Amino acid sequence: MKLRILLWLLCTCALSAQDLGPLLAPDLAEGFDFPVGGADGTAGYIHPSTKRRYKSWKVTETVVDALALEAREIWNGSGGDDTEVNQPVHTMAAGTVTEVKDGEVWLEHRFIENGQPQHVLTGYAGIHACDLKPGDTVKRRQKIALIAPSLNGAQSQLTISLRHLLYAEAATWPMSLSKFIHSHRRLLVPAKENRVVIAVKHSYQLHVCEKGRVKHTLPMALGQDGRKRKTTDGDNRTPVGEYRITQKARGPFDGEYGAYLGAVWLRLNYPNAYDARTALIENRITKKEHDRIVAAELHGSLAPTDTSMGGGIGIHGWISDWPDGHHHLTWGCLSLRKADLILLHDQVSKGTRVLIVP
Repeated sequence: MKLRILLWLLCTCALSAQDLGPLLAPDLAEGFDFPVGGADGTAGYIHPSTKRRYKSWKVTETVVDALALEAREIWNGSGGDDTEVNQPVHTMAAGTVTEVKDGEVWLEHRFIENGQPQHVLTGYAGIHACDLKPGDTVKRRQKIALIAPSLNGAQSQLTISLRHLLYAEAATWPMSLSKFIHSHRRLLVPAKENRVVIAVKHSYQLHVCEKGRVKHTLPMALGQDGRKRKTTDGDNRTPVGEYRITQKARGPFDGEYGAYLGAVWLRLNYPNAYDARTALIENRITKKEHDRIVAAELHGSLAPTDTSMGGGIGIHGWISDWPDGHHHLTWGCLSLRKADLILLHDQVSKGTRVLIVP
């Protein structure tokens, strides 16, 4: 298991224009479900012996260890006693079995969160009738075990653990296991997208990918302080995260800086919900401002630009084509040469996802 984790870390840290493997892997988890009862954590369950219907599950203990990047919850059925014995336990997401021991199994899951490769382990304790072995692959919502009978007269219970093995976004950590599942029900798998754009800042290259394959690789320029992650209006930094194209326009453009947009303007929904959540945690915006940004993302509308986080980030050209090399030109946007920009404009549509990675 340690070797697999080390290889994943090396692949993530070495992400380059030639190796987009961690982002384009076809077996990434596409979302997380609750392990017992309904997938969304609310649907009921009918016990096969008593025929009693249970409306929901009750969490009797929650532990969040921010230092160890681990969350743990103990689940007890709403019926009490041993009425939960032999209820089915399902995988939370697609992954690979890493460890199996008496009454316990651990799985690893790789996924994309806000444009960044992430890696977690999930553990299930208090189970029996598990036939998995290390190295097995599992699908999302696959039945893997049953809740085991209690010992020494205690109530039967299922303990679920989640461990982050890579840096976790400030927007989603620390949080309880239940909150993690709720906020990760749907995740992007770039290899399954008809078209996705991946901009790699450290290589100054933008990739147009279709169904997991790189179709075009284009040189790009960044903000004047673009290698750093954008946080504040006027910092001239280029953001990092998962965005969507919310606006397309062809030039020429009016205004004092219109000529610097070049032939095309493709607006992104910066700030997104992750940017807003991080800013709220760091007290850079108010709860009201956070909610406006989240609502705009949910509705697919233009992101607010009147907060301290700034806005108006997109992909555009420049007043003239720039020579080969690494360039920091813009006020935070991505910039392409004219021919490449027109090509990109014709390849994408409103709603196309754009991943900007460090």
